[in-house]
Amino acid sequence: MQIDQVVLREANLNEMSGWDELVKRFDNHRVFHTTDWIGSLEDSSKGRPLFLVYEKKGEIVGCLPGLLTRVGPIRVFGSPLPGWQTRSMGPAFDEKEITTTEMTALLIPFLEKQYGVHHIEIMSHTLDQEFMNDFGFRGEPRPVFRVPLYPGDEDRVLKNMKANARQKVKRGVKLGLITRFTYSENFVDEIYDQLVEVYARGGNTIPFNKQRVEAFFRHMKEAGDLLAIGVYLPDSDICIATGLFTVENKELILWAWTTRTKYRQYNPTELMTWTVMQKAMEMGCIVFQIGGGSDFKTKFGAYPDLSKIRWVRSRYKWLTGARDIAEKCYRWQQAVRGHLARRRISKKFSAVVNEDSEEQKTVQSETLHIFKQQGKKA
Repeated sequence: MQIDQVVLREANLNEMSGWDELVKRFDNHRVFHTTDWIGSLEDSSKGRPLFLVYEKKGEIVGCLPGLLTRVGPIRVFGSPLPGWQTRSMGPAFDEKEITTTEMTALLIPFLEKQYGVHHIEIMSHTLDQEFMNDFGFRGEPRPVFRVPLYPGDEDRVLKNMKANARQKVKRGVKLGLITRFTYSENFVDEIYDQLVEVYARGGNTIPFNKQRVEAFFRHMKEAGDLLAIGVYLPDSDICIATGLFTVENKELILWAWTTRTKYRQYNPTELMTWTVMQKAMEMGCIVFQIGGGSDFKTKFGAYPDLSKIRWVRSRYKWLTGARDIAEKCYRWQQAVRGHLARRRISKKFSAVVNEDSEEQKTVQSETLHIFKQQGKKA
């Protein structure tokens, strides 16, 4: 499809074979645009990948990856859709060569005529809001937190963290907690088990299955973009916290982090995250993005970024309304399931404390012993 010398089409075989090099031409590309990320979504049964290119005067000026899927009889294009554990996607493009108007004017009829798409969702921080509204898209802000990183100047980053976060990092070191990066896919079992526990603790059920974590881990590992880390008790193989991060285009992104309920008193998240931040700075990262709206992230020196927007458009107005109702029903269902899961896990850990009180006393005693030993050495 063509408008004013701009052509929108599917990527050909040559372009597909060099997709990552193609998309990385553009400054606003992210790890979510790469074939490995799209492959991880495909392996998680999110849909059929679609790689689109915008061409102007024989040159590629934009790339738009996404997936085609169905919700009953409704055909959907997601770049990405909610629940895909994908912070953004949308087009990666040369802002000097192509505009939001040109891209959107081509995209809507292309998807509707070529693939019979009824509903489109795109998440991006670079599309012009006014023109997206003109094309019938509704914008839904999706705030994230961003932490500035300074390679070669770790002290500056550490000073930007809140005092209690720095104290917990030092405490973790004094307690002798061990952080280990790993690329063993066996680690996924530990990660997922902890994720289920964390969601239940917060009154939620985990919205994705183990297959999604396995696909993410495998594809990001193959791409060389994965940082997977565990925190262990001193002289032990007991893993008390885990984290999954990606590194691409000088950007560190948190995908998931967890802490075992039984060992929350060790506050391992701060030491784990700081260790990853240090590693990312060694790799040249200049920003750390943490998704979600929790103020907990501000302790790492994060500031809110409100530029990212989920753009939603349906061919029929009633379909957008149905989508909103379905989302509310899903959230209500998850809340009910999460409440029940939280009750189950509360009973479980109450039983553990009652039956294992001596072990808990031992843990507290060992913690105090380590502090005393460190005090003597000092």
